[in-house]
Amino acid sequence: MSDKKKLYRSSEDRWIAGVLGGISAYFDWNSTLVRILYIILMFTPGVGLVAILAYIVMIAIIPAENAPVSFFNQLKSTYKNQNSSKKSRKVIHGVEEEDINHDKKRG
Repeated sequence: MSDKKKLYRSSEDRWIAGVLGGISAYFDWNSTLVRILYIILMFTPGVGLVAILAYIVMIAIIPAENAPVSFFNQLKSTYKNQNSSKKSRKVIHGVEEEDINHDKKRG
């Protein structure tokens, strides 16, 4: 099971974010061919905007080759940590409360 392939953004074969280089490495395709097909898809009427938005989404979802988790999962874990810290309550023991104006009234 450890020889299972995973999709990563390439850190070596990259022009913008390494998405197309990672896809070409995953499928064992030529990266130049993948880039040419993506450019053709990008300039196809009615599909171009979807292709650009899909590339942006893939940047956020697909983890970088050297990163342990994707950008989206990093944001999700950060959000969970912020919410869990808001729910926790800290209690301080052994503290006495004193009126700071008490000394001024004596004086």
